[in-house]
Amino acid sequence: MSYRYRLIAVILSAISLAGPGLAQEWSRFRGPNGSGVSEAKNLPTEFGPDQNLTWSVEIPFARSSPVLAGDRIFLTAIDAETFTTLALDRTSGKELWRREIGRDRESEMHQDTDSATPSPVTDGAKVFAFFQETGLVAYNAQGDELWRLALGPFRNFYGMSASPVLAGDTLFLVCDQNGGSFLMAVDKNTGKQRWRQERPGRSLSYTTPILYPDAQHPRELVILGDRWLDAYDLSSGESRWVLNGLGVGPVSSPVLAGDVLFVNAPDHAPEPPPPFSELTKEHDADGNGVMSQQEVEGTWMTKHFGFVDWDGDGSLSAEDWQQLNQSMSTDDWGIHAIRLPGQGKEPAILWSSQQSVPYIPTGIVYDGALYMVKDGIVSSYDAASGELLKRGRLSKGSPKVYASPVAADGKIFIGTLAGQMAVLQAGAQWEVLALNDLDDEIWATPAIADGNLYVRTRGKLSSFAAPQEVESAASP
Repeated sequence: MSYRYRLIAVILSAISLAGPGLAQEWSRFRGPNGSGVSEAKNLPTEFGPDQNLTWSVEIPFARSSPVLAGDRIFLTAIDAETFTTLALDRTSGKELWRREIGRDRESEMHQDTDSATPSPVTDGAKVFAFFQETGLVAYNAQGDELWRLALGPFRNFYGMSASPVLAGDTLFLVCDQNGGSFLMAVDKNTGKQRWRQERPGRSLSYTTPILYPDAQHPRELVILGDRWLDAYDLSSGESRWVLNGLGVGPVSSPVLAGDVLFVNAPDHAPEPPPPFSELTKEHDADGNGVMSQQEVEGTWMTKHFGFVDWDGDGSLSAEDWQQLNQSMSTDDWGIHAIRLPGQGKEPAILWSSQQSVPYIPTGIVYDGALYMVKDGIVSSYDAASGELLKRGRLSKGSPKVYASPVAADGKIFIGTLAGQMAVLQAGAQWEVLALNDLDDEIWATPAIADGNLYVRTRGKLSSFAAPQEVESAASP
């Protein structure tokens, strides 16, 4: 075979692997650099089990979100005692392969999280997944395990939720926890650690970082952590700059629009906590000065005991209570727009708001507006000035929203835990165009590419698309 034909064969092979993902990338949590925005067109407004459904397949449960590469969809799941990584065909939903690994340990976690909460990331040829109770694992496109890196145990009662991020040949993972937080860089081809940067003073957080200035030419990894915003050099892990005073325990991930970063952290302590002496009077049945999980049975602390037991010794003490409330109390909570440093400037907060601050969903910047959702209440802001443009409800009541909104084709898609997918007409005075009932809980953030909306519910992954216009066969 001549050089020319060998070259053509290589190009065709690359196109076959990359497929539609070449034009529209959604290879990580929330798509291109975590923005949640796609350039896809002709997305459906109304859809469901009997409308504009391309395909729907049953999958095991997890809270992680699907990612796309070429003709494949990758996702993770938790099934019995194993952690699962799946590859599906984008056109049909057919399962191409399923790989399972065992749990190395069992961690105490809140009921609304699990070890498969982080979303995978892919470069098209490989897929990388992180499970709290095992570590990192890599597979090739055919499902062969390439390497595994054991990590943990971790001290994070609400779960290690940061998804891995790729830049070139390096995989980055943020591991923020109750003591011993760190950032690590791993060679994606071998699984060998390139560097590890400790994060002293950074406690519990649950956010996925972004690349700066963009995903095509990244120089820094920007992490929203507990009270701090940090930027790290990609090659060495050295700190580039820091910004303090941004709230505690953030769950929503940062969103970048140009040189402005949007972050938020809610008020975790809206009311002063009661004195520890009041708690012991009511719940310290044996009078030993500390409280066991059994002694606080029936209170809000029952489901959150692994969190209030700050030192992890199995009992709630005065020292735990003091440390907990010091760690969760701040006046710096809210939504912040931050100008990132450039041309010798320091990072600076441009504007802030403490109205309807989301707890879990990450916001989205689309056509000059910032959209935030909190329990069914959507707020839109002018991204440049912080002016409130509109605040309103998705529907009657206040459905819980854990999935982050995504946007494309002039629309914003928001999934609720009640199993409804709201479709908004984007704009300063946004409007609800449709409220689609999918008959199943939505925990995961949807993925978008090439006119398809991929929605993961508790037990299914579904692909929705608008009817395609039929071209006339007549000659012009």
